[in-house]
Amino acid sequence: MPVYSNLEGDYSALGLGRRMRELRKSRGWTLQDLASKLSISIASLSTIENDKATVDVERLVAICNALGVEPGALLPRGRSSHYHVATRAALEHQEAAALRIVDHAKGSQTPYHNLLRPLAAPFVGKHFEPFEIEIRPVPDDELRFISHHHEEFFFVLRGEVECLLKTPDGLVQEVLGPGDCIYFWSFLPHCLRSTTSEPASSVHVFCSVQGSMDSERASGPTSAIVYFQDMSARTMTQLIAQKIAGLRRARGMSLAEFARELAIGPRHLTEIERGNRPVSVQFLITLCRRFHKPLEHFLAGTTTVCRPYHTVVRARDIPGLLTRTRRLPEAGAGDQEFRSLAGDFANLDMHPYYVRVMARSEEPVSLHEHHGQEFVFVLNGEATLVTIQDGEEIRHVLSAGDSCFIDSAVPHRFVSTGLSPYGLPHTELIDVFWTGLGKDYLFKAE
Repeated sequence: MPVYSNLEGDYSALGLGRRMRELRKSRGWTLQDLASKLSISIASLSTIENDKATVDVERLVAICNALGVEPGALLPRGRSSHYHVATRAALEHQEAAALRIVDHAKGSQTPYHNLLRPLAAPFVGKHFEPFEIEIRPVPDDELRFISHHHEEFFFVLRGEVECLLKTPDGLVQEVLGPGDCIYFWSFLPHCLRSTTSEPASSVHVFCSVQGSMDSERASGPTSAIVYFQDMSARTMTQLIAQKIAGLRRARGMSLAEFARELAIGPRHLTEIERGNRPVSVQFLITLCRRFHKPLEHFLAGTTTVCRPYHTVVRARDIPGLLTRTRRLPEAGAGDQEFRSLAGDFANLDMHPYYVRVMARSEEPVSLHEHHGQEFVFVLNGEATLVTIQDGEEIRHVLSAGDSCFIDSAVPHRFVSTGLSPYGLPHTELIDVFWTGLGKDYLFKAE
């Protein structure tokens, strides 16, 4: 599946008519031959072939049926890729996106003080999403706690960040400097702010167990707006209620029909869908049996809290962390060192690592592939992405501050190419994996 696609060219000049003429002539048909099959005049058909008339979808389908081709034969082809690179130079010219929080209780949106720069916006079908965030200072009387998605990891690049996290055991405060990182349950109310008068900068990765999580963004000449769900006001009952209502609507059933299938009254069902009535385990089991859904469909993404609520890894401690070994022999090939940045956080759905890649010059490069998706951020040095595109090997050089989001099921490899005797003999990366198969799928058990 192409996970990142874009269409080149201007939609006002599709070239549909030109391709249509070529197909007509390849069949030896005259304008009159095709016009008669479409029940339109020769003049109208000529106008279409000269790209001087717009064609609606119904007419497009009729033309394709007459020519015996799929609509894709007349429409411009999309250029697809399995990776997306965000360069430091492009980010510096990109206006930061204003963050707005959706208040589900009031149905309104309110602004938040931090600004975001998406690092993989064009990549479609993400299971986790990376951003570079400008974290601004905010006084105590203007602190706002937010919550969203399910898990969050961030690594501080510049400045100092205070992370306030409301847990069932009370308020937690962590102050992180450059090179420090934290992994936490982001559905817990939290607030991030710079501890100085200057903004701090950090790389964040959000993960949701509810499936793909491409953020909605407004378009236009002004700064894009990224919308996040505010989970703080939504209980487990409300989350399950939303899924029940969604299931009923997807089946095209009225309240009365759905209630009848579940042997309850319509008023009872209404209260459940509004989140005003507790959902019993027996009711969920009945629902799953009747509509062939696993219990996990309704329970996934609910805010079940388990300890630890967060874990912090300090920059000074990273060099002493245990080096992990990849299961795929060619994945490391002796030139890569992986150190987990998830600390003692349990049940995590994404896997962040600090990676040191030793410089190499030998060829060819052995590529590897694995289930899932991968995000790489270059901290120091220079790395080259080597992968396969349209059957050919391609290379993309990444410098410090550049990042790459990739479908890791496609053969690829990140190699250090910083061979200058005056530079580092290695490249330093933040590498975050999502596989859905657990950390031991990629790495040997510790």
